[in-house]
Amino acid sequence: MDMIGIFTPMELKAQIEIEGIVTLHYFAYTKEFAFNGERHDFWEFVYVDRGEVGVLAESNGYDLHQGEAIFHKPGEYHNIWAKNRYANVVVVSFVCHSPAMAFFENKIIPFGEEHSALLGKLLRAGESCFAGPLDQVHQTRLELAPDSPFGGPQVVRCYLELLLLRLVQDAADIARSARSSPEVKQQGETNIAGAVRQYLRDNVYEDITFEDVLSTVCFSKSYLTRLFREQTGSGVMEYYLGLKIAEARRLISELELSFTQIAERLHFGTIHYFSAVFKKKTGMTPTEYKHSVQSRAVL
Repeated sequence: MDMIGIFTPMELKAQIEIEGIVTLHYFAYTKEFAFNGERHDFWEFVYVDRGEVGVLAESNGYDLHQGEAIFHKPGEYHNIWAKNRYANVVVVSFVCHSPAMAFFENKIIPFGEEHSALLGKLLRAGESCFAGPLDQVHQTRLELAPDSPFGGPQVVRCYLELLLLRLVQDAADIARSARSSPEVKQQGETNIAGAVRQYLRDNVYEDITFEDVLSTVCFSKSYLTRLFREQTGSGVMEYYLGLKIAEARRLISELELSFTQIAERLHFGTIHYFSAVFKKKTGMTPTEYKHSVQSRAVL
């Protein structure tokens, strides 16, 4: 008997469809660890396997405890650091444009046993098919291992999709507003200001702009301006000029370079601008400062 036309297959609609895996990490953070933060156009979630972490999402701070995950939607700034002694965390970032992902926006989600088990399977599948360890902080692209098993990346995708589906089905979540912490926010902003100060120190011999600084922390101009002044009592570029003048004083004290050479090395543009800024910051002209250094050396 001809059976064609009798059976009609059911359409299997994908409610959550992962289009790509960007990163898959398992990190062991010490208390001294602090991430500078980032913003990107794909999803990311952070799950705390052990310990406790502080998280900054945009301008809000949260405590994240063992067994909890926070989801960062595309375009959301996020930062993380270890609290207390240590923290082990899983970080998974991926591309997904499914409307159902709206469920995860602004959520902190406690994982049950099934969710943790699925995450463990996801990590083991990733370890078997991707090259390199899972703790490479600056990894930007996953590479297949030479001995990757048949269908390895698809298995990773399936586990991730299943994990997300089960989280939605179980619908156990915590509104971020209920976990907002002013103390964590303060620590996050302190970390950001520290990262900016380090960036400025590392580039004292360059000619960076405020836009360059913004690109390192992924914040708006108004927010960073307010944050940095609250943390340091100074504007960002004013602080940068102060670092340059401090370096200029050191170079003058060595008595090896001319003022013109120092101005050029520190990218002041002209000797006149250098002299004006130097006097404003120190109360002396470069020549007066040099004479004071020489007189101290004689004494």
